[in-house]
Amino acid sequence: MAKIVLESNKPDKAVKFIKEVIETETLRINYSLKLAKERLKKFEKKYNISSDEFIKNWTAEDLKGKDIEYVEWAGEYYLFIKLKEDLTVLRSIAHVAS
Repeated sequence: MAKIVLESNKPDKAVKFIKEVIETETLRINYSLKLAKERLKKFEKKYNISSDEFIKNWTAEDLKGKDIEYVEWAGEYYLFIKLKEDLTVLRSIAHVAS
């Protein structure tokens, strides 16, 4: 695991600030994940398949809305994955800073 070293002329305030930023960003990402999950569930319910299966096996021609709906679902899926990855990174930083 990599170690990140930061220098500040006000280390106590810097540590407090960084912890607050990480906490705020964690809350924001958790909220965004909740919204993305709700949007994914609508697609999954409509087409009766998981988003993972959709990404692996489906094309725009498989959907009623064709290209637009395909792009929306795929975009939401990849946003969800990125948010999960970002949250994992933030949690690892918070863990190290504790």
